[in-house]
Amino acid sequence: MKVGYLGPKGTFSYEACNGYCKENQEKVEYKTITETIIALNNDEIDECIVPIENSLQGCVTDAIDTLIQNDNIKVKKEILLEINQNIMSSKEYDLDEINVIYSHPQALAQCKNFIEKYLPNAKTIAVESTAYAAQKVSEENGSCACICNLSCLEEYNLKLIKQNIQDNFSNKTKFWVLSKRENLGKNFSKMSMIFSVKDKPGALYEVLEIFNRYNLNLTKIESRPAKTVLGEYYFLIDISIENGNEEIAIKEIKEKGIYVRVLGKY
Repeated sequence: MKVGYLGPKGTFSYEACNGYCKENQEKVEYKTITETIIALNNDEIDECIVPIENSLQGCVTDAIDTLIQNDNIKVKKEILLEINQNIMSSKEYDLDEINVIYSHPQALAQCKNFIEKYLPNAKTIAVESTAYAAQKVSEENGSCACICNLSCLEEYNLKLIKQNIQDNFSNKTKFWVLSKRENLGKNFSKMSMIFSVKDKPGALYEVLEIFNRYNLNLTKIESRPAKTVLGEYYFLIDISIENGNEEIAIKEIKEKGIYVRVLGKY
């Protein structure tokens, strides 16, 4: 079995993938989240692991938008990973010697206060992943640094300048294990789905009222533009599976002619 992840080695996605994969499973790295999901859709891999939401920065829009566009992909499992950010370089620089900082946009945002306080004059450059930032810094000679996972220390032969620089220490990222196969388990605690309503008064309420009537707890609701006309949206929701009413509610929503797609139970 092949499992895809956002590479290169050393990303938090790689860490999540390592924790999930068994010894006989091959890990395949991709440069972007979109490429990872497309590879699954094209049967290059059997499953993939992508970040879907961060407790500080919210949803990972690339992942959600690509999922919306590829309607045969299912959610198989949820993985929660504590996120600790660290600043590293190829040499043991003092903080005031650093001129450039590379990292993923999410990581830069998660360390915003630290950067403003200790590196106010450093230029921040966003790259595809935290591990790619580490790789780039390992290949450059200038006084640059990266913000990344601790596993990048040995992977790219870097020096640790400062550990745990994130602004919030309850920082976690939720990853989804995606597959094209249905999850055949029984003891599910959550269901994720997408729906779309027409741009008219009360359209969203019409759906939410059904969930409320069947006493279903929505633990998340996120909107993404449909990318068709202004004002049309897709809604991604998570439902806590407690009373078994979710299937009845979905059936009633579909009978109203509303687009509904269940991403999976897990």
